[in-house]
Amino acid sequence: MIDNEDVPPSGFTTSPWSRAGIATLNATGRDIPSVVEAGLRAVLTLAVAPPHTPIDTGRSAPINGAGDDLESLFGDLVEDLLSQIEFFGGGLHDVVLDGVLHRENGGYVGWGHASGTLDPAPQVVVPRLLGRPTVSRGTEPGIVLTASLQRS
Repeated sequence: MIDNEDVPPSGFTTSPWSRAGIATLNATGRDIPSVVEAGLRAVLTLAVAPPHTPIDTGRSAPINGAGDDLESLFGDLVEDLLSQIEFFGGGLHDVVLDGVLHRENGGYVGWGHASGTLDPAPQVVVPRLLGRPTVSRGTEPGIVLTASLQRS
């Protein structure tokens, strides 16, 4: 039996951008959907300064991804989210993962949406995923996902 008090809550931390234009995120979650969503929120926070007050416009842009493992699923979802950020820029304020499924032949499929005003507002610098994300599952319950972004 797992005591929920022992399971870390979902969330993320990010490093500041280095002089070389690199920032790292660490997302934690109780399960695959929660850690992936926390990681996507970290990417949005690094790429777009979200407003202090959430804006509910009822508008959203889809994101989706697939991968043979959790690392590649997250990488594919990040690339799709960054494409939406490239188009909508500061018009995106939140991201939600709607679902993750195991594929019959192995791996995962995931989908969600980024919400905001969706007013086209391209950013000058959109970061890119730097290398392959990593996933660790320790002896403690929960999953930790780590990834780095680079802006040029």
